[in-house]
Amino acid sequence: MLTPFRLAAGALAAALALAPCGAASAADTADAPGPAGTAEVLWDERDMLVLSAASALAALEELPEDAPATVSWGEGGSRTGWFGRAWTDVDGDGCDTRNEILARDLDDVDFSRQEGVQGRDAGRGQGAAVCPDATVWSGTLRDPYTGSVIAFQRGQDTSDAVQIDHVIPLNYLYAHGAWQWDERKRLLVANDPLNLLAVDGAANQDKSNCGPATCPAGSTETGTWSTATEPGWWPPDTTYRCEYAQRFVSVAAVYGLGLPDADAQALRQTLTDCAAGGDGVVSVPERVRGVGARVGQTVLSDRVYALVCAVGALLIGLGLVARGRAALHVVGDRRPRRHRPHSHRGR
Repeated sequence: MLTPFRLAAGALAAALALAPCGAASAADTADAPGPAGTAEVLWDERDMLVLSAASALAALEELPEDAPATVSWGEGGSRTGWFGRAWTDVDGDGCDTRNEILARDLDDVDFSRQEGVQGRDAGRGQGAAVCPDATVWSGTLRDPYTGSVIAFQRGQDTSDAVQIDHVIPLNYLYAHGAWQWDERKRLLVANDPLNLLAVDGAANQDKSNCGPATCPAGSTETGTWSTATEPGWWPPDTTYRCEYAQRFVSVAAVYGLGLPDADAQALRQTLTDCAAGGDGVVSVPERVRGVGARVGQTVLSDRVYALVCAVGALLIGLGLVARGRAALHVVGDRRPRRHRPHSHRGR
């Protein structure tokens, strides 16, 4: 029997045989990476390929072994060097990936700078060069990560309020297998709607490049590179925990990404609870431990913090030594003196 992972792997192999991304048309997107039986799913609608909790749990068990990168992604040019220019129009429809995800995830989307909310037809030809027929000028995001409602307005000082998150971050992808993928496969995963969500900008920054239990951290240059530094990251809004785990595994299964043991275990625990009807939420003690470990990770991965901590520890140590010596000196001064016996002369 074909499993979700085997189906996904087969479809991915077919997709990689296509012409280069720049020459792809909207019609070609039916052969994009995904499980067999989904040939009619267009590229812009690939978020419907998210597996159920039970299917994601099964797919998780069939992921390949983790393939950790021996050097940090900065060695190959970081984001652009490994995954290409941001928000490439891989389906060739004349609109960049960012605007496509905003149009998909926002409510009350305005495609024109005219007064009032204008649909795509009204905004046709009036957009920015990256998406002239469907630029998202404003809209409302009901953020899945925090549960908050954010008013989006395109602009130099306002656009960052809503950011497009890679559910499996690019540095994480690189660290666990994408370093050995070909250029096309990396370009696809960086722009795949299945791996993208419009989210609160601050939450996206907080997540950084983390998986559910670990994060790549450090650099080869400083000798601090590690592909799996605890802890990881989960959406603050716990009601989204199950869907987040399902989407994370769905992307990993489609692209054949191996995961570190800690991430696989965290996802397994969550998905098991979700498949049984729960919400996949961890206990309070686990959250507390995660916060403590996150602070430790920040200190260890930042040379400035590490230096400050080292100097602080040295000063504290010297202070304790000095205090100990002072205490010994005081004790020495308080020791009873030995008195010579008085001489009593007879009268």
